Order: sequence, then structure tokens, then C-alpha cells
Amino acid sequence: MAAPKLRDVRKLADSRAVFDLDVTLAALPNFPADYAAGGGSVKAQLAFGREQGFAMAHVQLQAQLTVTCQRCLGAMPLPVQASSPVLIVESEQEAERAPAGWETFLAPEGRLQLEALIGEELLLALPIIAAHEQSSQCESLAAPEQAHSPAGEAPSEARTTTSEAPAEQSVRPFADLRALLEQAAKPRNGGRR
Repeated sequence: MAAPKLRDVRKLADSRAVFDLDVTLAALPNFPADYAAGGGSVKAQLAFGREQGFAMAHVQLQAQLTVTCQRCLGAMPLPVQASSPVLIVESEQEAERAPAGWETFLAPEGRLQLEALIGEELLLALPIIAAHEQSSQCESLAAPEQAHSPAGEAPSEARTTTSEAPAEQSVRPFADLRALLEQAAKPRNGGRR
């Protein structure tokens, strides 16, 4: 694997460089493996320039990821589009001087790896919790699983409902905690020794 190409941030900003890139998710440094596992790539446009004395890049991204729905734990396609201006800073002190409201990206010694900037912006564009937009999309994924259970075997209890039980039941994980604590506090075998 070739070493990452580092570019001079000042030259990129002064020349107003523009890059149109198509990068595989696996090639993004420090990008979580679970997001890259489904393969795919991100189309990115980076347009460099200057803003209020700082080097900056306007980053536009478009990607199609496959993630795990946190509601049903099934695979879920996740289209991502983002567009954001980013100040490129060389140190933490320079970041502290950045104008309020601006996102910053640290490029130590004025050297920048384009894929690192793309990966960071893609991560920031992801939802905090990935889930199907409607719960009915989750149920449609669970239904085929129930249909394929062997004959005579009941589906798992978590999915079983009877006509007498409500479809949505409250889960009370600590309902019997007091009884358990009291039982644990009782002396055994005739008391303490």
C-alpha cells in the first residue's frame, strides 16, 4: 500500500485548487470498519481558497453506505450528502483563533491528506443513530425470518403476541429488584457464624 500523499495547504488555498475524487470507503484513514464493510465509495469535491485569512476548503460529499439499523439490527442503505466549508488550521492555537461558527480541520505543519479530510466530513455527516425512517420497514425485514421458522417451532418470545396480550408491552427490568435484594440479605443455613 502506497504512503498517503500529503499536500501543502497554503499552495492549495492560494491556487484555489479543486479536486473531484471518487474514493473507496476502505481508503479513508481512521474511517470505522463497520461503515466500510459493505464496500462502496464516496464522491467528493474539494474546492480550496481563503476565508478571513485562513486556508479553507468547501467540501461536498455524496455516498451510499450500508449500515446496521439500530431498531431492527438489519442492514440498511444510507445515502449521505453533505456540503460544508471547513477552515484548515496548522495547530490547536490557530484553531482557537478561528472565527466562531466555523468548523476546523487540523493539518499539522500545513500538510493535508485529502482522504483524511473527506473521511472526517463523511463521519460528521452520518446520523447519530442509524434507523429506518419508518418502523414498518423494520417489521418487513423481520417478517421473512418468522416465515422461515421450522414447522411446529414457535417463533421467539420477543416477537410472539397473543390475542389477550397487547402488541406493545412495557419492559420493567428492575421490577423484582427489591425482592432479590431482600432475599440476598437474608442469612442462610441458620444465620451468620
